[in-house]
Amino acid sequence: MIAQGLEVPSLADVTDPTARQFLSFANQTHSDRRALAACLRGSRQTLSLAEVSRIAVPVLVAVGSKDQIAGSPQELAALIPGAQALEIPNRDHMLAVGDKVFKAGVLQFLKQRP
Repeated sequence: MIAQGLEVPSLADVTDPTARQFLSFANQTHSDRRALAACLRGSRQTLSLAEVSRIAVPVLVAVGSKDQIAGSPQELAALIPGAQALEIPNRDHMLAVGDKVFKAGVLQFLKQRP
């Protein structure tokens, strides 16, 4: 998916949603596409269902309602003991973190922690 974003001349030429968001981010930040792709590939770790169910720290799963990459925050939070889900309205994968709903949700989540 990301490979498509490495080779195309413009965002208009990208059809895959993940590659489109990757290329958009790389363009906005003036990042080296190949270096950014290498960092993204190296940072991904897949956990088994058993490993996810053993997570013992407070977790807030925050996802934009228009995010086509992350999936359902409710479904992931349901797999992690004590986790909470936060859906950020009308935000995609790239814009969710900067949203005021995200910021307020994180502050509220942290206030609940001992």
